[in-house]
Amino acid sequence: MKKRAVIFDMDGVLVDSEPVYIQSFRDFLNRHGGKADESTLNKIAGASAKRTWELVAQMWREPISPEKVRGIYKGEQPEFLIPYREIMFPGIEELLGFLKEKGMILAVASSSSQASIQRMLEETGIKSYFSYVVSGEMFRESKPHPEIYLYTLSCLGLPADDCLAVEDSAYGIQAAKSAGLEVAAVKDTRFSYDQSGADVWIERTADLRKLFEET
Repeated sequence: MKKRAVIFDMDGVLVDSEPVYIQSFRDFLNRHGGKADESTLNKIAGASAKRTWELVAQMWREPISPEKVRGIYKGEQPEFLIPYREIMFPGIEELLGFLKEKGMILAVASSSSQASIQRMLEETGIKSYFSYVVSGEMFRESKPHPEIYLYTLSCLGLPADDCLAVEDSAYGIQAAKSAGLEVAAVKDTRFSYDQSGADVWIERTADLRKLFEET
């Protein structure tokens, strides 16, 4: 595979954070007498913040707005700190080092907040590998809308054909494909993702190396 840049999603690609988020919402709903429906909880994986709170509100014990349920959650735990170093996928730093040695430009394009992305990069010690860090909160519409990827491409100054996106969720894959990118999907059967729109599939993120070893 010949590419000049690789754009990584964060949750589910660099760190295994989706189960942590989902458990937090499951506990929150159980504390308040909500119905923690597993199929609905799984839809949170890969979703934007706006969509996440819509889904949590659907599971509340009574009709409630997404904004109100978010306020209750944030009131209980203003800072939900994920232990990013503990949940970083194996081989990530080695992969990033390999890609940089190959002359690749690396970027992160995630629906998570800028604060969360920056904390992840700092706690895991991989911040220096990335030239660009883009958060979905910068845009009116996040994934599956392609704007986050179109903006990242503009930062890179490269055409979509020269870049590879690494994603896991259906939202992310759709966003990247709509921006004209080739997509490598990290396989994950836990959340019933539809990954059929990807161009290539890898068992784990570190396996991305195999796509570039012969180029």
